Amino acid sequence: MWKFIFSFFVVGLLLISIGVRCEDFSVLESQLAVMKDDTIKVNTLLYLGTHYCYTDADKALLFFQQALVLSVRLGYEQGIASGFLWQGRAYYYKDEYDLARLHLEKAKEIFEETSNQEGMINYHQFTGAINSITGNFTNAIRNYQNAIDLSKQLLLKKDLYLGLCGLGNVYLNRSDPTLAKKYFIEALSLVYHINDPALTSILFTNLGKAHELTNDLDSALLFYERSLEKRLDDGGVRMIASSEYNIGSILIKMGQFDRALQNLEASKNKYIEMNDDTGVCINMLEISKGLFHKGKTDEALDIAQQAIALANKLNNPSLKSDAYMAIAPVMALAGFYDVAYNYMLANNAIKDSLALVNKEKIISELEIQFQTSRISDENKLLKSRNEIQHKNILLLYISLTGSLIILALLFVLFRLKSKSLKRQQELYKSEKTIREQETKIREKEQLLLEEQLETKNRELASKALEMLRVNETLGDVIEKLGQFRSSLSQNEQVAKTINNIICGLEGQLKHNSWNEFEKIFTNIHSEFFEKLLNICPDLTGTEIKIAALLKLNLNTKEIAAITFKSEAGIKSTRYRLRKKLALDNDESLIPFLMKLS
Repeated sequence: MWKFIFSFFVVGLLLISIGVRCEDFSVLESQLAVMKDDTIKVNTLLYLGTHYCYTDADKALLFFQQALVLSVRLGYEQGIASGFLWQGRAYYYKDEYDLARLHLEKAKEIFEETSNQEGMINYHQFTGAINSITGNFTNAIRNYQNAIDLSKQLLLKKDLYLGLCGLGNVYLNRSDPTLAKKYFIEALSLVYHINDPALTSILFTNLGKAHELTNDLDSALLFYERSLEKRLDDGGVRMIASSEYNIGSILIKMGQFDRALQNLEASKNKYIEMNDDTGVCINMLEISKGLFHKGKTDEALDIAQQAIALANKLNNPSLKSDAYMAIAPVMALAGFYDVAYNYMLANNAIKDSLALVNKEKIISELEIQFQTSRISDENKLLKSRNEIQHKNILLLYISLTGSLIILALLFVLFRLKSKSLKRQQELYKSEKTIREQETKIREKEQLLLEEQLETKNRELASKALEMLRVNETLGDVIEKLGQFRSSLSQNEQVAKTINNIICGLEGQLKHNSWNEFEKIFTNIHSEFFEKLLNICPDLTGTEIKIAALLKLNLNTKEIAAITFKSEAGIKSTRYRLRKKLALDNDESLIPFLMKLS
């Protein structure tokens, strides 16, 4: 019976996921005959198939197969993938799970080739349902988890809800209601966010089942009733009947048989209105339990017998098995142990036969598909041979014409390539000549710059030597003035005047000579002082002057004469300069300074 209850949940999820609206599907079916063979017709066939998928799987398969054939003819990849996908879903509802997997795997191949992530979500959800109902819970969990991950990536809230709800149902089937509640609660917050009453009602039902499995019957009843409230507002008769059945079943477990029977009768009547004998049958089995607990044994047995007769009429072995399982305890409690035992044996026999029938169905379907495929391949082969015979001559003419055209194109390309190579060679020669001329110009410019620098260095050295000669001459004049001042020791006023003249000459000479020298030096070696100070910012003015004169390769005696300092003072300054520049013992100061521009 769990399988039928689980089907009701899946039906609700399917209706929501495909967005079926209340409209006259018979009118839509009648329009198919006049529709053009295009993608619109393919999508219409798929839409009709999804509508009938859970109520009439055989009819749905007819629509899906038509959609697949038309999609192949049109080369409509999305239609081909959807055709395989929904055929797999229809075979699932027919309990032909191997065929369902076969079609779903074909859909998966196309979805992976076309990077259709939404299609992969549907694949994982449908495959997860098959694995869950066949007891392959590990793969079912993996499928639903993949669907959840993809839904989160694509921000598809409804698909995310369906994945969480499906994963919760897997854990319900594994009798792990605690973990199932975790996923249902996560889905619950998402359902409230998207504000969909139908989704909310389905989730309340799932939460009710989880609480029922943990024997928290009060909470289970609360969720079933809240689900019924949502469905009464929504107006879905099938969903209302499903909720009333759930409430009736839980009330029987709680011992509230009168309320239980009211809900079960209401549910049964709705299924009678919908001509759904399966729903009628499972309600009758629960009604039988309620009547038995109320002491109405004869009525209970009568209802149970009617349920079994209905199951036999439906020729639904799985439903008959559930009916036998439901009536056996009633018979045992009534004291009919031999009848109860026979029903249990009948139940086991049905289960064994179901396994055998499923295998035979799969083999039969595969054989039919193989034969159909073989006949189709043979027809295609004959047709292709005829077409090849008619096309051989045409292909020969086309090949000859194509060969001539290719030869002509090759000749033209060869001529064009030859001209292009000649132009490239001429261009290369011209560029080579230009590069050679540019190289010569750069060499001449370099030589000219070197000559200019050498000339300026000579001018600077001449200036330094001129300063040396002027300083030597003025030194003689100053020395003679000093001697003259000594001879006039009696005339202090004249001696003082001569002394002032000597001091003025020395100061003016030092200032004017160095300023003129520094100006010429900076014009030639524009970055020397800046680089020197970057290396050692704490150099004194005297050390900077000495460094500039050393760069001109002047000796200590010449520098002393120019700067009016002693040779010992110049040597001391050179020593301090080496220390501040952090030169090694084996590194010469003058070459180092000459490297600075």
